[in-house]
Amino acid sequence: MENYLTVHFHNSQGDYRHISMWKWIDGYWGEDASFTGEDDFGVFGEITYPSDRFLDSVHLLVKADDWSKQTVDFQIRRFSGDSPNHIWLVEGDHQVYYAKQAALTSPYLSKPRDTAFDMAVRASEFDRNWGYQGWLGYRYHETATDFRVWSPLANRVDLLLFDQEMNQIECLQMERGSSINLDHHEMNTKGVWQFCLEGDWSGYAYQYRIYHESHFYQDTCDPYTKVLSLDGQKSLIVSDQELVPETFKKVTPEFADWRLDNPCQAVICEMHLRDLTTSESSGIEAAYRGTYLGACQTGSQNAQGDSTAFDHIKKMGYTHVQLQPVFEHHKVYDDSGHLTYNWGYDPEHYNVPDRQFAYDQENPLAPIHELKEMIQAYHEAGIGVIMDVVYNHTYSSYSSPFQLTVPNYFYRMKTDGSFQDGSGCGNETASEKEMFRKYMIDSVLYWAEEYGVDGFRFDLMGLHDVETMRAIREALDRLDPRLLIYGEGWDMGTGLARHQKAIKANANQLPRIGFFNDDARDAVKGAEVYGHLKAGFVSGAPLEWEIGQSLLGSRSFSSYLAPSQVVNYIEAHDNYNLSDLLQILHPADDTDSHRKRVLLATGLNLMMQGMAFMQIGQEFMRTKIVATGPENQVTESDLLAAMNSYNASDAVNAIDWTRVSDENDMLNQVSEWIEMKKHNPLFSNKSYAAIEDTITIASCDSGTGLVSLNYQDEKNTNIIFNNIEKSIEKL
Repeated sequence: MENYLTVHFHNSQGDYRHISMWKWIDGYWGEDASFTGEDDFGVFGEITYPSDRFLDSVHLLVKADDWSKQTVDFQIRRFSGDSPNHIWLVEGDHQVYYAKQAALTSPYLSKPRDTAFDMAVRASEFDRNWGYQGWLGYRYHETATDFRVWSPLANRVDLLLFDQEMNQIECLQMERGSSINLDHHEMNTKGVWQFCLEGDWSGYAYQYRIYHESHFYQDTCDPYTKVLSLDGQKSLIVSDQELVPETFKKVTPEFADWRLDNPCQAVICEMHLRDLTTSESSGIEAAYRGTYLGACQTGSQNAQGDSTAFDHIKKMGYTHVQLQPVFEHHKVYDDSGHLTYNWGYDPEHYNVPDRQFAYDQENPLAPIHELKEMIQAYHEAGIGVIMDVVYNHTYSSYSSPFQLTVPNYFYRMKTDGSFQDGSGCGNETASEKEMFRKYMIDSVLYWAEEYGVDGFRFDLMGLHDVETMRAIREALDRLDPRLLIYGEGWDMGTGLARHQKAIKANANQLPRIGFFNDDARDAVKGAEVYGHLKAGFVSGAPLEWEIGQSLLGSRSFSSYLAPSQVVNYIEAHDNYNLSDLLQILHPADDTDSHRKRVLLATGLNLMMQGMAFMQIGQEFMRTKIVATGPENQVTESDLLAAMNSYNASDAVNAIDWTRVSDENDMLNQVSEWIEMKKHNPLFSNKSYAAIEDTITIASCDSGTGLVSLNYQDEKNTNIIFNNIEKSIEKL
């Protein structure tokens, strides 16, 4: 690997004669390298560090050619992905800068600009001056189309127009807004560029050309893109009418009778569209497997004649499905040009349905039409549709529309110009900044209004701030307070103070927003911590007290205000499936014992106070362990693929629908529990006061394997969760 690095260097004298660089890596002496050009910062040079591997750390100094003078030794981080790996160095400054704006603040510059990095380090003041609360994107009319893009630091912005063959036909200079109103940001247009294009331009494409400096520009899609060109590089102009399939009915609250007044009645089924139908065993016609339309096809059966996919979901009685990412996300292709598997947590365009799930690959509008048709089919079946949204990071830190329009604003940055990375994916977005908060609110409202989505699951919600999540809840309440919001409340990242984070520990600051309940999950099935497995109650761990508290709504574990903030789950797309984990923990179990253990865990899952959440297949012991070793042996890599299958093959992730025919008894039992959760108010109490009035723990002595609860109904029901017999007994 060449391991490229572009070095920009400045000294206050502006004299760059007779200087060069010395580069080296750990363990090697090094060699000279030259600057090759000048720019407005100073001089620059592109150098390489040849190696047989990617180097994430290299060394460099700048020196006089005769070594009579030299800088300090700089240790430089390199970044993978699409990072351009540019650095900026200033003579006398020991800091390596990874963004030009950060370097411009160096006190060792001949003319430092103290405010150059305000968008990152003094964002509140930046927002006060530049924030805008009007609409952004485009507004189409038959006689004219209006465009608006927020790029406050741009020197100039051009609107590029392309015809239906994607040939550029116009380059039009946009006009900067002139209104300044720091108290009413809907009128604060000085950071907004706009253009009114007369005529009917439906079907044409556009980009923005952002001049960040007088002679340096970058072309980008609109951050508010609704429709992408087939090559994925341009935004399309489309009339509102063309975005709606002929049979699609816009969802209105008064007719959305599938939505629940009491969220604690919800039983949510998580699924990935490709997993759902890509297997031949789904009975779905080959061309529709893994598509929006395949996911709502009726009448599908496996070879044994049992219902699969959409019909199976209806038969089980789930109240909602949660779709793993269906917005446009980054794709990887193999050497043969085939799209490889990926869950989709690599966002590129938040407001565009992903084309890979469309049956029709030739029509740019097909992903929109087909997703809307799918959502409507679920609604007609009485099932809500929840979107898994990933606003916490973008796939690229450098080529995303956010970074191309306003560099370093939409992300949390370090003072050296590098990206904070609480997500573990290369960057984390800055929800606390006005314009990304606005974007998140605009985006969820778009999906809820335009597509009729019934709720949102926030990936790594703990990276977002409390105020933004409250604002999203308030915005959705104005549409329909029955819309669900919940997410991962893990405490990750350092960009926010702990009290600002939308984490589980701050549940009391986030009314009517739910959190995945890992306390109950770990108590029931055990935990997977960096590959190390720990047993739970169903494996014999003495966690009876924790199980009792989980059944009462888990208030002992966090500052929940109401049971509706608790999302109880035992299995999700992350980590091992329940059946796989228990098989690994108990390899000596016979089939009947294993089945009972899985059923006990699932019963606990469904009888806990709060919302219930299951991954599709939990109800028939779905497995992701696929043996690839000699003589059908399970290898270590097989186990790793099953534990984190985000980019594993279809063989690992696809649902084997033949399994439903082997587990009819389990399916019937789980379906009964789902009906009980939905319709028996004792299992869906709205308040902790109601739980205290109606449910008491009769026994939960540590090490007994028994947890018993009394329910104050007409029969004074007693339910015993028995890990000795692996049973749930109702008396």
